[in-house]
Amino acid sequence: MKRTIKSMLAVTLSVAISLVSFRTVAAGEQLGATDFENGEGLPWHTCVSGTGSMDFEVTNGQFVITINNPGGRSNGGQDRWDCQFRHRDLTIVEGHQYRVQYQITSSEDGQYFTKIGNYDGNIEVWHNNSDGTDLDSTWDRIPISAGETQNVDLTFTAGQTVQTAEWTFHLGGDGTYTDSVCFPAGTVLTFDNMSLIDLTSDENDYATEQTSSDYAIMVNQLGYLTGRVKQATLVSDLEEPIAYSILDADGNAVYSGETELFGNDADSGDHVHIVDFTDFDTAGTYHIEAETGEISRDFSVGNSDDYYSLLQDSLNYYYQNRSGIEIEEQYITSGDASALARAAGHLPDVATITDSSNTQDVTGGWYDAGDHGKYVVNGGISLWLLQNMYETAVFMGTEDAFADGTMSIPENGNGYPDLLDEARWEMEWMMTMLVADGEYVDMAYHKMHDENWTGLALAPADDTQNRVILPPSTAATLNVSACSAQAARLWRDIDPVFADQCLDVAQRTYAAAMAHPDLYAPLESPAGGGAYGDDNVTDEFYWAACELYLSTGEQSYLDDMTASEWYLQIPTSLGGGESVGTYGSFDWGHVSALGNLSLALNPDSVDADIYNELSTSITAAADTYCDRESSQGYGQPYAPSALSYDNSNVGYIWGSNSFVADNSVVISYAYLLTGDSSYIDGASLGLDYLLGRNPLDISYVTGYGSNTAQNPHHRYWAASLDPSFPSAPSGVLVGGPNGGMEDPYVQSLGWTSSTAPARCYADNIEAYSVNECTINWNAPLAWVTAFVLYTNVDAPADMVAPADQTDSDEPVLAPDEDLPPEVTDPVEVAVPEEKKSSPIPILIGVGAVAVIVGGVVIFKRKSGKKA
Repeated sequence: MKRTIKSMLAVTLSVAISLVSFRTVAAGEQLGATDFENGEGLPWHTCVSGTGSMDFEVTNGQFVITINNPGGRSNGGQDRWDCQFRHRDLTIVEGHQYRVQYQITSSEDGQYFTKIGNYDGNIEVWHNNSDGTDLDSTWDRIPISAGETQNVDLTFTAGQTVQTAEWTFHLGGDGTYTDSVCFPAGTVLTFDNMSLIDLTSDENDYATEQTSSDYAIMVNQLGYLTGRVKQATLVSDLEEPIAYSILDADGNAVYSGETELFGNDADSGDHVHIVDFTDFDTAGTYHIEAETGEISRDFSVGNSDDYYSLLQDSLNYYYQNRSGIEIEEQYITSGDASALARAAGHLPDVATITDSSNTQDVTGGWYDAGDHGKYVVNGGISLWLLQNMYETAVFMGTEDAFADGTMSIPENGNGYPDLLDEARWEMEWMMTMLVADGEYVDMAYHKMHDENWTGLALAPADDTQNRVILPPSTAATLNVSACSAQAARLWRDIDPVFADQCLDVAQRTYAAAMAHPDLYAPLESPAGGGAYGDDNVTDEFYWAACELYLSTGEQSYLDDMTASEWYLQIPTSLGGGESVGTYGSFDWGHVSALGNLSLALNPDSVDADIYNELSTSITAAADTYCDRESSQGYGQPYAPSALSYDNSNVGYIWGSNSFVADNSVVISYAYLLTGDSSYIDGASLGLDYLLGRNPLDISYVTGYGSNTAQNPHHRYWAASLDPSFPSAPSGVLVGGPNGGMEDPYVQSLGWTSSTAPARCYADNIEAYSVNECTINWNAPLAWVTAFVLYTNVDAPADMVAPADQTDSDEPVLAPDEDLPPEVTDPVEVAVPEEKKSSPIPILIGVGAVAVIVGGVVIFKRKSGKKA
């Protein structure tokens, strides 16, 4: 951060520091909080960088900060801005006169720097209670004595306009611009009576955001598919059923019914009713009205095109977050494509290996989340899910949905399936993360990222931080092994040369991991990147063994697989690493289930009795999640758990929305194995929650719904901070409610351990613990969207593989001929007239494909080969 300011503006300033009583001035107030009497701090919040560390609480009407580590150069950090207290989203206008007021108390002797300027720090319109005419001469910090309270009341005239400004207090360490730390560790600072009044105009007065909803009936704002479950949630204290009607776009009632009383929903704190209109299948746009006056937002029925768009946009997320390549307007599927296009970031990406001081070229891959880091273990589960989408499509006979030409990416037209092309971008990067020689040859470095955390509103191409590669880990090595083994079999008949390369990497890395089985990634991370710590890799070993066995058929991998404690098991509670009883079957740190899901797609690779045991395990997990949906007022397959090892409170954890999506994947597999369509409904309910049927009446997917998340935590999609940057594109899933409150923004909201778990969410770019976006969260969103789309009879015919292109060379099966129990008899299905000319394959059971021809379901068994 450059703190030398040239050609500073002319400022007229009058200062008075004294004990004064503050008066409340409404007109012209630029701040969203002037005192903290309501127990909330926002928009004031703390911010740390480098090694800076602070705790805070809002108590007794004051914002109280404790400095744990001031940061700064002498403490391994950067400078005084390593600890900040700030208010953003201000607009300062040239020529306007402003009145500044604040009260600060310190427990220790110290000095602080305060300023109003732009976010980049290279423009300041006021700082340090300047005496008026020349800001260049007032760089000295303001001293304050232990126990002293300073009440400041002054005016200044802005010399230039700053459209996106902040008022901040620098409280941190020493550095290039600061000759000593501002305050020693342990200092307690108290702030109160903050005010910034525009005495010239009220045009930019702070406007409090509307947080309440006018809607008391929560629906899937994207809409409901024909033939699938359709439920909404009505919030009401009434203890008896409520009559409701569904109205079309002209206001005509087209359906009526009564709610089912659910009662108190613990996760939201709401008293709710269930509105079930599953049997309403007439295509159109509607809303629900209850006789007691509650209404819903508009929603559609039978519009599969919207789901197809969601699938395309959720997958385009990966192209837009590629590293090492220009992001071109022509390949962007949503939003302001010209603004979202950007120069290549980190081309090349040559980083320093921290445990050797050598460098390695690790260009390519996907940026992990809101930052510019690239992490093997999070890349691994993301890559696996995309490759598994394709393998699932092959299993279903719908792989042409992802054929060459189906996605908007530069590789479109190269003759390879586009979904695999996108996955290959990450697969090839993971290969660059291998140790080249020495004791740990063929192990994978755990991660790489910037040396220090960067600020928001930063394009990848403008990120000038030094890049570092962290030491290898067994977990990362096995992620590479598992994903490359999976890639080898998917590419085998498409690009044999690449398949051979993948298999070679898979086997080498597995052998390296066997030689170094206990290189654990630490749970704590240096500055600049997330930790992704893991202290148990038995699940990674099992996953890799499964993938290698499926791709090679070798006995040694089968032996490792069957000897594992994870053999054929699908957990529904995750522990170890960073998890404490998390309600789910898999995440980046718990991957045993991934191996079993891959086994489920390859029934000819295992004996029938083993496959049946696996099917039982998967369906049992799916039943757990479906039962949870039935016991929830909003129908989500997710439940609270302990927040962390350091926080035993129970709530929704970081990335709760991803577990809704991940658990919906498991539910989907139960349909693939049984043909029971109730599991399609179970997966659909998970999407309903993400797309608006939740206590906050918000679609957690950008651009999909009438009230959606808009400001994910992302360096480049930062229009809410800096209008010169783009807003997020559509199809981005944000993390969702999180009671851990790990970022200063949400910590300032006044939430407590008693806040309802499903309500701990804020749509703000700085709220990274609830509003981050990541590659491993968008992957299950795309996966489940594809699943519910391609198991729907109204899926547009040009989106799926023609039935005559399935790889079966067996005759169409007659009724009762070796079919899953639920599909013994052909089923008459009503198919819209325009769809009848194009057969639509739908998976019915284990390897069975149902082809709709002339309105009748005919079954085909897909052939397979044993490994």
